[in-house]
This record gives sequence, C-alpha cells and structure tokens, in this order.
Amino acid sequence: MISEYLKKFQSELMSNKEEIHKSVEALELQIKENKAFIKLLKEENDSNYESFSPRDVNPKGREQIQHLEDQQKLLQEQLDTKKKEYVSCIAKLDELNEAIAELEQKINDSDSDISDDILRLKLLETQENERQRISRELHDSTVQNLTSLVHKTELCSKLIDMDKVRCKLELNIMSKTLRDIINDTRNMIYNLRPMSFDDIGLEVTIERALEKLESSETKKINFSVVGESYKINPVIGITLLRIIQEACSNAIRHADCSIIKVVLNYQPGTIILSIEDDGKGFVYEETECSCKADNSGFGLSMMKERVYLLSGKIDIHSKINVGTKIQVEVPITE
Repeated sequence: MISEYLKKFQSELMSNKEEIHKSVEALELQIKENKAFIKLLKEENDSNYESFSPRDVNPKGREQIQHLEDQQKLLQEQLDTKKKEYVSCIAKLDELNEAIAELEQKINDSDSDISDDILRLKLLETQENERQRISRELHDSTVQNLTSLVHKTELCSKLIDMDKVRCKLELNIMSKTLRDIINDTRNMIYNLRPMSFDDIGLEVTIERALEKLESSETKKINFSVVGESYKINPVIGITLLRIIQEACSNAIRHADCSIIKVVLNYQPGTIILSIEDDGKGFVYEETECSCKADNSGFGLSMMKERVYLLSGKIDIHSKINVGTKIQVEVPITE
C-alpha cells in the first residue's frame, strides 16, 4: 500500500516537472522573440535610417517598444520563478527516490521486485506512446500553422506603406527563419520516435543520430558495438538512444571536446553503454542535482531518471581538463 502511494506521488511529481520544463522552454522562446521584435522596432524608429530611406517615423513605435520592454521584464521574472520551481521539484523527486529505494531494500519478496521492474517499463512505455501521439499532432497542425504564418506578420504590415523595399527584405528574412523553424519541428518529430528504429534496429538508428550530430558540429563521434547483438525490448532501446543523444549533446555544448567515443556492449543479460569525451570536464557531485544558468543540469537529471526507470545503474566520472565518462548498465530479462 505504501509502495503504491509513493509510486503514484512519484508519477505526479514527474508530470509536474515535465510541465514546468515545458513552461521554461515556452517562456525562453517568448523572450527570444520579443527581443528580436524590439530590435526590429528600434531599427524602424532609428533616425539614422532616414538618410538612406526617406519615410515617416512610426509615432507609436516608441510606445510599443516601451510596452514590449515592460513585458520582457515580467516574462523574465516568470522564467526565474519557474526555474526555482523546477529545482525544488527535482529536490523533492530525489528525496522520494531515496525513500522508495529504502523501502525496496526492506522488501525481500522477489515477486515484489519483479512487479516494480514491470512498473518501471510500463512507465516508459506510457511516455513513448504519449510522444508518438504528440509527434502526430505536431505534424498535422503545428507545422501547417507555422507555414501559414510566413504570410501573416505584424511587422511587415506596418512597413509596407512606409518602405516597400525594406518590407520585401524583411519578408525574405522572416520567410527563411520560419522555414527553419518548420525544419526544426520536423526534426523534433523524428526525435520523438525515430522511424528507422522500427525498420533497421537500434545500432543503425544510433549511427544515424550520431551522424546528424556530427554533421551539425565540428566534433568527431566514434561509435562501436562490442559483443553479439540480440533483440531487446523497444522501450529499452529507445531509452538508450535518448541517453546517448543527451550525453553527446551535453559534451558538444559544454565540454569543448574534440572527440566523443560511444560504445554499446552486449553481454548476457546486460547491456553496458559508455560515452566518453576528452573535454574540459567538470566537478560532479552525485548527491547534488542543480539547475545551472545555461540549463545544463537538465540533461544529467533526465539521464539519471531514465536509467532508474530501467532498473539500471549509472556512473559519471569527470575530471577538470581530463574529460568525462558516463557508463550505464541496464539489465535485460526475457
């Protein structure tokens, strides 16, 4: 009874954490868009432009800029509050995970251990089913809406009567930017559920995902497989792929490394995954989970939770100016 209650509370906390994370991303995007709009409005009201493009300065432009700047301060305050809520939620989850771990140690019944393992897999299966549903909705609605927005921009509707040449230039720029957003959204749909995973298996899907990361950056990523591969639960495979993507993205963004080595080791009853880089490293404290200003704390937190749900173990070793090695061990049962 107690175990079921704790599991239910844990699920609620994880859902709350995901909602807060989405709110953080939405606020950051809105702040970024506001900054870009303010910059364009300031250029529009810059008196220096009159020397090159004779036109009337928009009398309401300064007032609109002030309104947007005030809104920007409010959005930043909301963002700071949400980040604090996220850190607090992570701390509560860590405390709850410790309580659940202590409770499980006191339960010697093997049937109970098996039911807990099944529960973890069911949680991951539920998450993956939800991601597939979201990917379909994004493809059918969001991408089409973004495409239509190419022809509906508030800025160009104001510029068209004042400076048609500049309006045309702005339209071209905004059209390219919006199309880039559409491509990014399509990539996000693919990442939610890589179609190749169902057709060609885990190893080739990992290779293609790493090739995409490698082509977008100047980093070298080496991938190798040890042992004879065997069929595993698709949920375990997709979770291992997510861990690899997160670890490599972290290394590319934060480690300043020149090479990343990814090794997938098949052993009887166990898969061992190793991700190692030669970057600048960091001071890692296992008992501490913090959200940094650049959001780099999100990745490690998500990896630890994914491994925990697979009943696995994760070891993170990092030294300053030496590099970082992440090793994940996941049990595979029939």
